[in-house]
Amino acid sequence: MDTERLWEILYKERNTATLQELPRNFCAEVREYLKRLEEERREAERGETERGEAERENADERRRGLVEDELRNARMKVEDIIRRRVGKIVKLASSGVSVRTPSKGMLEEERAIFEGVKSHVEAGRERIFALISGAGGGEEEVKRGGKKREAAEVASPEVASPDPPTRDKKGKKDEEESEEESKEEFQVVRALEDLPTFMGIDGRIYKVKKEDVLTLPKTNAEILCNRGVAVRLRGRGRVERKGETETKTEK
Repeated sequence: MDTERLWEILYKERNTATLQELPRNFCAEVREYLKRLEEERREAERGETERGEAERENADERRRGLVEDELRNARMKVEDIIRRRVGKIVKLASSGVSVRTPSKGMLEEERAIFEGVKSHVEAGRERIFALISGAGGGEEEVKRGGKKREAAEVASPEVASPDPPTRDKKGKKDEEESEEESKEEFQVVRALEDLPTFMGIDGRIYKVKKEDVLTLPKTNAEILCNRGVAVRLRGRGRVERKGETETKTEK
């Protein structure tokens, strides 16, 4: 697992209504990736401590900053992937559609969420219909059903009944966020040295060599300039993002 692979997974989840099939060892791969970044950050911190004041102000400090940026971006991407997938699972389980076998794209942990939500929704639906039709003892049947649900909740407390659907509001919010993401302020910078591959806040992968002139999101441009690995050039504005590219480089 790396930054580029993580972004590919998130991009597919954002742009499809169905669950994407993840690698069977997805969780283990992400865990190892984050652990590796943590170790790199600690190594850079140790280098800063061991070097003298004059020596440490350059390489190790810049390296630590870049690793911290990648670690922060990776965690944000993982959280976004999980949030979107759980939302799809809850929607599928509570839709009322007869789905006996969960999607093959689900992880084992996600299947447990699906089964738990589905059983709660079906039990609740049956109690409501029983109350309306007066079948099975009316309110007494509802009380018995409530006791069964409480027992189920004790057995699996981590699975909660889904909130009432708010698809319209959520859909509108996602659309606004997508439009906001598509327009970001960019700045033109020149790299003063080779840089490790990193992911910008726009989700693009940047591979930068010394003397490259490229357009970066303002936040990333300011970070590089403040660390002394790039200088800002004239030329800034708002750039429409039409697709995914690895770098935007001009010679």
